[in-house]
Amino acid sequence: MTPVPALDYERDLFYERQVRSVTGSTRADGEAFLAEAARIPIRPETTRFGLEEANHALELLKRGGFPGSGVLLTG
Repeated sequence: MTPVPALDYERDLFYERQVRSVTGSTRADGEAFLAEAARIPIRPETTRFGLEEANHALELLKRGGFPGSGVLLTG
């Protein structure tokens, strides 16, 4: 196996102007995914935290202390 070459971060990344996401999915793949998501009853669960509760939220997340995804609210 060929070793992975070292990366010159300053030259290769520092001057990068655009970040691009690359996927092997086609439009048909996306349409099939969305059709399947609409067919099954997905019910996302979120637990809301005020921004001042961020440290507490991280502690709970570490212990699996709430279901679903944690969301920090500002304002």
